Amino acid sequence: MRFFLPLALALAFALPGAALAQDQAQAPPGDAAKGKTTYMADGCFECHGTVGQGSVATGGPKVSRTALPFDAFVQQLRQPSNEMPPYEAGVVSDADAANIYAFLHSVPAPKKASEIPLLNQ
Repeated sequence: MRFFLPLALALAFALPGAALAQDQAQAPPGDAAKGKTTYMADGCFECHGTVGQGSVATGGPKVSRTALPFDAFVQQLRQPSNEMPPYEAGVVSDADAANIYAFLHSVPAPKKASEIPLLNQ
């Protein structure tokens, strides 16, 4: 019985937190075409490449098809943990961030080497 009560209390507090975390991971709807325009206009491509593929030359990491939940993506955008300049809401609105996020998730995965004819001659 002593084991059951702490377990029940832990579950009672953990389950709503898990649901909240899942809700926060959901990105608001964004427009990928607008996101691409903003991504290019705001200079994201200069470090991350034109389709978010990343760049060894600039040190910009790959951001296409990012695994970051939307909230973490916006956090990184607003308060970067590296050399990236911060993009405050006055520069990139939350709607613009959602559009950029949608664009980055719309980029198709690269082809496998076996699917590239030149590499299979």
